[in-house]
Amino acid sequence: MDCRVAILGGTGFVGSNLRGELESSGQTVEVFSRTTGCDLRDMPSAWRAIDSFRPSVIVNCAAIVGSVNYVSDFAADVIDENMRIILNTYKIAQKMHDTVIINPVANCGYPGELNDYEERKFQDGPIHPSVLSYGSTRRMMLAFAESYRKQYGVRSVNLFVPNIYGPYDSTNPNKTHALNALVIKFVSAMKQNQKSIEIWGTGKPIREWLYVKDFARVVRNIIEEENYFSQAVNIGQNHGETVRALVDALLKITGYSGKIEYNTNYQDGAPKKVMNDILFREKFPNFEFTDITKGIEETIEFYERVLQ
Repeated sequence: MDCRVAILGGTGFVGSNLRGELESSGQTVEVFSRTTGCDLRDMPSAWRAIDSFRPSVIVNCAAIVGSVNYVSDFAADVIDENMRIILNTYKIAQKMHDTVIINPVANCGYPGELNDYEERKFQDGPIHPSVLSYGSTRRMMLAFAESYRKQYGVRSVNLFVPNIYGPYDSTNPNKTHALNALVIKFVSAMKQNQKSIEIWGTGKPIREWLYVKDFARVVRNIIEEENYFSQAVNIGQNHGETVRALVDALLKITGYSGKIEYNTNYQDGAPKKVMNDILFREKFPNFEFTDITKGIEETIEFYERVLQ
């Protein structure tokens, strides 16, 4: 089905990949961000821009986020601006009546000391202190979704997502996603003949990694099938890798022969984040995720082109 899809934050990393996927399937897509002249933190500005497009689906990829250190150092800015974006998104959907919101919800909203990232346990404990500012706004996405459903009938699809990686992300390691930051360090080291690479933290945390184009394919499936399920669902693979394992993979793929130095002055964050995939497999029984080695190789190719 041909829909009119508004991607909020569509000039960013996730939005850019999503736009390409949806346009290739014949959807009518428009992006809304500060780059396109739409400040989603300002309701009048956001309403004027999005109302002129009249989308049937809004995918809210807009977020103020960065590394663990970024969301700690700028905690007040992160929570303030993200809450404004979420509030304005739901006010706009309310005024449009039949618009569906699709929310990618970062899994940092899960409790910081949880072993099994199962959807029903999303709020069964405190968020890890290292991501309190951003993780709290991810929990509020669900609160807004349910509140606006109850009072105004706004429909939402909430997708819990692990650490996303892939092409078209920022080139700033402090602003980019974690795995992409590692790729940047390796590509830069190879280009500049650096003798060593510094890795932030101990390298011991276990994380699940989602290739950005896989996320885009999930959203495309939901829109094409009009599968607007109300229950929050993990985009989960039930498998994670340590940062050290990723470093080993990057050493093998790039052929870098310098020294690896782990700077333990940087915080690790939660020790383990691996998402239960039972509900995902019920909704998407035939979905095949991109092999992480292939995803890393394609990410390296992108950064080799854009980094000097």
